[in-house]
Amino acid sequence: MIPSSRDLIAGIARTLEEEVLPDLATATWTASSIRSCLSLLAHLEERVVHEGRILFEDNADMRTLLGRLRTDLSEPLPEAAVAISLALDVTRPPAGYPSVADLDAFNQRLKTVLEQTITALHDGRDSLGEDRFQSLNGSILVYLAAAAERESIMFTRAGARSPL
Repeated sequence: MIPSSRDLIAGIARTLEEEVLPDLATATWTASSIRSCLSLLAHLEERVVHEGRILFEDNADMRTLLGRLRTDLSEPLPEAAVAISLALDVTRPPAGYPSVADLDAFNQRLKTVLEQTITALHDGRDSLGEDRFQSLNGSILVYLAAAAERESIMFTRAGARSPL
């Protein structure tokens, strides 16, 4: 496809920045709105390129993390382990090339069960024991840091953008 989605977004941003924004320099409210739109367009330029890969990798990492948590929680917190099993069964990795919408839907399901697992982990802290709790919580924190780093590419450029 020519031009690419990224090229189209960059063209829209360039037109707004070079042709529209200078004429609005004295209209602060409108200029501020355009600057916000330019930041969102900068984010979208990166998102259309990276979102599918990021979701695919995040889903794989979350499935691995939840699989480990399911095993570690099966005895002390069986309800949490069952909930994880159900979510993992529903969100099996797709065969073939999944759409971004499918990857996002899987990602949302996995995040929901991860949030529920975090709550169960904290609620069951006493029955887990402090060492086991810290270990499991630590693995979640490692995943969250990796996920934030992976997603940062979509926001770095938007955060650095400062037209006029």
